[in-house]
Amino acid sequence: MHWRRGEQLGEGTFGKVYLALNERNGELFACKRIGLAPDAGAAELHELESEIRLLKTIDHKHVVRYLGTELRRSEGLMYLFLEYVPGGSIASMLAQFGVFSEVLIRIYVTQILRGVRYLHDRKIVHRDIKGGNVLVNDSGVAKLADFGCSKQLQGMRTGTLEQSLQAIQGSVPWMAPEVIKQSGHGRGADVWSVGATVIEMATAKHPWPKFSNNLTALFQIATSTEPPPCPDSLSPAAKAFIDRCLQIDPKDRATAKELLADDFVMNSP
Repeated sequence: MHWRRGEQLGEGTFGKVYLALNERNGELFACKRIGLAPDAGAAELHELESEIRLLKTIDHKHVVRYLGTELRRSEGLMYLFLEYVPGGSIASMLAQFGVFSEVLIRIYVTQILRGVRYLHDRKIVHRDIKGGNVLVNDSGVAKLADFGCSKQLQGMRTGTLEQSLQAIQGSVPWMAPEVIKQSGHGRGADVWSVGATVIEMATAKHPWPKFSNNLTALFQIATSTEPPPCPDSLSPAAKAFIDRCLQIDPKDRATAKELLADDFVMNSP
């Protein structure tokens, strides 16, 4: 593909994201620039490219589409081409507009769950659901972004150990206890993160707000027998929904399919 890079749109866990132009058809898309570790082997790159080819088959209204890749091995770079979603993320909307109404939370969580169920039905675990990774287009349609490749990229990105820890810590308040304890990272971990994202939308803050230090939050989540506090402002239905997501034992959590039948979601406009 012949393409040209434009302005920077943001910076994710694994690299900077730019607006890009397809010079053959005029299509705009997002381009994520990822620095690869100098010792990234051919087998690792092949595994990553194979997974991205699989992700290119994903086609759902509430999941950002992967369009392709370009590897520049001599420069130590890989470019991921993604669907461009104008409008920003839920996190950026919260920063601009403040706490969402419960009606709006219902709308967005329903759309998020539809995307999560679609991925889970295809045995894909998102791994990093949070407001910053849910993009919203100018028609109010929410789409899950930054899914699928995080495990592979974590071991291949360049940078110092400190940078790697910062990348992980950025998502700590949304992480399930078993992820932090490295005892599991199945579909239940995504469900926990959905519940944490509902708290984020209801408060315009990350879960566990009293822990401003991510390392403190890391320890708290790993050792706590209680989930993060639920906002008092929410309705009983919303609190019950969050409770179904934030069970300490992942076996006790509802599935995305079950949550789509929850009273809180079913009352969505």
